[in-house]
Amino acid sequence: MINVLAPFATALVLSLALVPACRRLGLRYGYVAYPSGDRWHSRPVPLLGGVAIFASVALGLLILPGGLDRQVLAGCAALMFGLGLVDDGRALNATTKLVVQFVVAAGLVFLGEGLHWTGSATADAVLTVLWVVGITNAVNLIDNIDGLCAGVTLIAGAAWLAILLSGDPAAAASGEARYLALLLGAVTGFLVYNRAPASIFMGDAGTFFLGASLAGLTLGAGGEAAPGQPASFAVVAAPLLVLLVPLVDTALVTGTRLLDARSVVHGGRDHVSHRLVAIGLSERRAVSVLWALAALAGMAGWAVTTLDASWSILLAATALIGAVVLGAYLAHVDVAGASAVADAPPLWTPATVPDHERYAGVGRSAAVLLDFFLISVAYYAAYLLRFEGAVQAGDFSRFLQSLPIVMACQLPALWLAGAYRGTWWRFGLLDAAPLVKAAVGGTVAAQMLILYLYRFTFYSRTVFIIDGLLLLLALLATRVSFRFIGVLVERNRQDGGRLALYGVAERDGAALREFLATSPKRYRVLGFVDDRPRLRRRLLGYRVLGGRDRLLELVRARQVDVVTIGSEQAACTPIEELRDTCAAHGVRLVRVEMAIVDLTPVDGAAQDRSKSPTARRVTVRIEPPSNS
Repeated sequence: MINVLAPFATALVLSLALVPACRRLGLRYGYVAYPSGDRWHSRPVPLLGGVAIFASVALGLLILPGGLDRQVLAGCAALMFGLGLVDDGRALNATTKLVVQFVVAAGLVFLGEGLHWTGSATADAVLTVLWVVGITNAVNLIDNIDGLCAGVTLIAGAAWLAILLSGDPAAAASGEARYLALLLGAVTGFLVYNRAPASIFMGDAGTFFLGASLAGLTLGAGGEAAPGQPASFAVVAAPLLVLLVPLVDTALVTGTRLLDARSVVHGGRDHVSHRLVAIGLSERRAVSVLWALAALAGMAGWAVTTLDASWSILLAATALIGAVVLGAYLAHVDVAGASAVADAPPLWTPATVPDHERYAGVGRSAAVLLDFFLISVAYYAAYLLRFEGAVQAGDFSRFLQSLPIVMACQLPALWLAGAYRGTWWRFGLLDAAPLVKAAVGGTVAAQMLILYLYRFTFYSRTVFIIDGLLLLLALLATRVSFRFIGVLVERNRQDGGRLALYGVAERDGAALREFLATSPKRYRVLGFVDDRPRLRRRLLGYRVLGGRDRLLELVRARQVDVVTIGSEQAACTPIEELRDTCAAHGVRLVRVEMAIVDLTPVDGAAQDRSKSPTARRVTVRIEPPSNS
């Protein structure tokens, strides 16, 4: 462990000292990121944080004993760093950067580094180049909000270091672990200055260096497979899970931009972090959420290396489904200023159909794809649970024979039951009935067909019972998760500001609730203001803030943006002082009234109104109080 802590501490100290120096150099020589439509910051910020990260790692390699036994990896990362540094100063076009990245990655393969996933040398060489270029750009793409890229990189690197040390305790003395520890120390020191509000950015020099380093470190995972044999599942799944957050962000940005006929290579505010902010999270909270997701993915990556193959596959599939559900929801979030390049030529032109029809079709297609994975995972999990994880050759061969039949029965059952009608991500209680019908009907149909075709005399029927229950739970969980996320979104939306409710709860409560429900803006409700002394702490589900004096304190302290007052309260309480105080401190004061409108037609006088029901409706009239 000392062999890992010493490089980490060395790079941390160097980074803490070098980052402020690089910040001053960036300001002096013009390496500065200026605010623009596709950037998140609102003031000029120096870009040379990547230089400090690279210099901390390089100096650490020179200072510490042991030298460098991954010269090829370090050389590739250094070349990527140089490319990014030139881009920070001269703003290279995307094609130039991509070509250079492919050349550097090809050189890495030429010098003997590479993945060993498929058992085919040719396929592995192609995958290696795509892996290095893809991860380098994925890390670059998540550098779109203060602290995000550095934090995610730090978490992913820590997870990979844990995988290295858990696989072989002697790995702590290896050059790979030493290089990774230096990288983590340098990123930690940089993150101190990069947290919101960031005083320095790492720039493309830093993101390219970190991305190429992580891609290179994961190339030799699990050692080389036997000639002509594919690698084990854990060898492939571990790096994918560890780097799941940047990969999901890249996939979401690429997919949504293609659907919107926008250029993939130009910047924009349509990343996962921006979408989280758009649904109501603060910038720091959005970063914290993605850090937490990166930590969960990292733990999953470590877990697949410690579990047996059967449970590893189930864990990885569950993580993938979770990523798909989150990505599918965020893809429908309307992001203002998604692309700063309005005249960028689209890479392709989608079919000329209305937007709402196109996105509805995409949503239903995504639902079908998601359910396909759920069906497969549920059936596989049922097999593992029935046989307690023991893979028996005879039973497993029957599982493989029956899996296509289960897919072919259960997916059409969902379609016939109406699971794909309407907006599938807005799940309600009545929508559960088709899922129950589909789960039961599809499972029964699959079992009958399997018995008819194969006569599996010794195959456990319990597998189908477990499968039906797991499938139903998975279908309900994924649908409910969208409803749950939607509730969280509505609660977090605060485009209307902070709001205090002032009124007689029993009389004005309906009008106030209707105001909140029908308002085009969403407010963060601070609580209810009631002048009557009460022992209860909540009214109408809201916290009681206190009386009129407490409300005036909140207004004067600018802790509230909007005050709503009910008509009953306005009628029995002088509001001149409240109106003047709100006006003096820029707080909006709104009167909410309940009006009952008789909708009976005027020309209905000839009818016998005593025998016909009177049509009425409840409306809310919002107006400023008089003399305001």
